[in-house]
Amino acid sequence: MAAERDRLSRLDTAFLCLERDITPMQLGALAIFQPTRPVPPEQVAALLAQRARQLPQLGRRVQRAWFPPGAARWVGVPEFRPEGHIHLHHLDGPGGGGPGGGGPDGAGPDGARPDGVGQVAELAAELMARPLPRDRPLWEFHVMSGLGEGRFAVLVKLHHALSDGLAAREIGVGLLDGSGLVGPGRAAAAIPAGSTAQGSSESGRSRARRALSQPLRLASGVRVAAGGALGQAAEVMGVATAVLRSARLPSPGSPLVIMSSGRRGLGLARLELEQVRRIRTRFGGTVNDVLLAVLAGALREWLGARGHPVDGLSLRALIPVSRRARAGDRTGGNQMSGYLCELPVAEPDPGRRLRAIQQAMGHRKAAGPTRGPGAIPLLADRLPCAVHRVAAPVAGQVAALLFDILVTSVPMPRVPLRLDGAELAAVFPIAPLAPGHALGVALSCYRGTAYIGLHADRAALPDVQGLAEVIPASAAMFDQGGG
Repeated sequence: MAAERDRLSRLDTAFLCLERDITPMQLGALAIFQPTRPVPPEQVAALLAQRARQLPQLGRRVQRAWFPPGAARWVGVPEFRPEGHIHLHHLDGPGGGGPGGGGPDGAGPDGARPDGVGQVAELAAELMARPLPRDRPLWEFHVMSGLGEGRFAVLVKLHHALSDGLAAREIGVGLLDGSGLVGPGRAAAAIPAGSTAQGSSESGRSRARRALSQPLRLASGVRVAAGGALGQAAEVMGVATAVLRSARLPSPGSPLVIMSSGRRGLGLARLELEQVRRIRTRFGGTVNDVLLAVLAGALREWLGARGHPVDGLSLRALIPVSRRARAGDRTGGNQMSGYLCELPVAEPDPGRRLRAIQQAMGHRKAAGPTRGPGAIPLLADRLPCAVHRVAAPVAGQVAALLFDILVTSVPMPRVPLRLDGAELAAVFPIAPLAPGHALGVALSCYRGTAYIGLHADRAALPDVQGLAEVIPASAAMFDQGGG
């Protein structure tokens, strides 16, 4: 069973195979902390190293396996030193300001702000563009000081093969104060009461009965496996057919479909959840529906300002969905499916835009996350690893035929979070950027605020911060009437 747990899933393998030097398949989070006392960055780095040592998944690297063909497994690193994965950076510019805190005053022509948080975003984008070495554990932490007002930031950078969004959240929370980590020496599970070593107290009759039952269990298992294989094959064929039928040519001249440059930009935005709740009360839908509608409106305004025609324009979003069995599941790797949703960028009325998204997402959710063309990650998790080794690079190049933009949501705990006593003031998740795509959007809700990270190909979208600054105006349109 240990060997089975250590094996990368097929979806994990797919993320490894999709990666190229200019399209590293990495996700991240940029967390900004506000201490009440000066905190030396070296002290933060030492604390992160201490806590990373207690997270087993951070002490393993990928190793190719002989069987099944194309597979890989996680192996422990002897004398693992997390300090080698933690880096210090100091910003020389002035601090202050930031998304929603000081406004865009002084912004340059590309929308970049000269304040500390703007510099952090630029540095984080540069760091996210660098692939993680495959011969060591697939993660890095970057501690950034010099933001002003005593603030510091931490960029958590993880390969997508190591975790999905929920697993990444568990890793991040495990690094914070009060996480209740169990030390390495206490990790072993206790033997259940009444059990006996090697079955030494079993009677001969009990051992014989157990021995006779094994062939019956094996035969039953074979029947179940055969039925399961047929059911899984049907599921794979159903999803594959739906995916192929959903393929279409991207919008002509769309700035969101590109040849990847390898350069990255990061735009940061935030919305007050009280405003989102007011929109929900008036128009209905979920928080995510509202945020999708706000994003569609921001794209409409931003594309129009760039001279791109928006009449008749609909952009398709891939929205990942977790398949974890229960809240608090701390197993690593990826357990996800997805939905495809059309974002009605052409619709000028915000209320109608939201209702269209609400209706579309309602249809997708009624079908379930394991059906339909959006279940692309689920399909990848059903294909053999050897297929990914050959087909993943090709599939990555045609991803634009399936969707235009990735929009993912990473839930956060509702309680206040701290690192070395410093309060978490803001957290901007960072989505991976698929090959051939110019923009990935990630959002997290924490303590009354929705934090939005816009991860962009800098060559295609040099003004991604300009898009971020349109998002609050798009939300405000709902308060100005309409539909």
